[in-house]
Amino acid sequence: MRPGPDESLTAARYTPRMAARRHAGAIVTALTLAMSACGDGVTPSLQDFRFDGPASDSASVLLLSTGFVDPDGDLAGGSLETFIDQRPTSAGALPLLPIFLASDVPENATEGRLRFVLELNVATQGVPPVGTTFRLGIRATDSEQNSSSTSEIGLTLTSD
Repeated sequence: MRPGPDESLTAARYTPRMAARRHAGAIVTALTLAMSACGDGVTPSLQDFRFDGPASDSASVLLLSTGFVDPDGDLAGGSLETFIDQRPTSAGALPLLPIFLASDVPENATEGRLRFVLELNVATQGVPPVGTTFRLGIRATDSEQNSSSTSEIGLTLTSD
């Protein structure tokens, strides 16, 4: 099964630790990168959002990372939202504290790099073909409800 931008792509899910997966198939490669920034002294910004590769045991598990700047150091108390082609995923708001801890970033950090994992779930009908492209976006909201701009990367499906 391959993830893609059509209605068959139903969810992205955060997994704090890699576990054995039985999915196989497409390898997703990053095409482009966008950065966002705010400079008001309280609003977090995301920088250098990256697709770091697929998990070794599943091409539908994406290893991702993003840099952040949060002038008031309260981002760990907030959440991360994920989007596919600008539509929210079914994962909902992901708590950032477990991502900070897994990334060895202090919870009161004002800058750093966060590593996280998303699993793309694809419906069995209408699996998109190799070559399909989509945009994966993230937006962070801190504990005071200040939200970053949405950072996006372009991904395309390729065969093994």
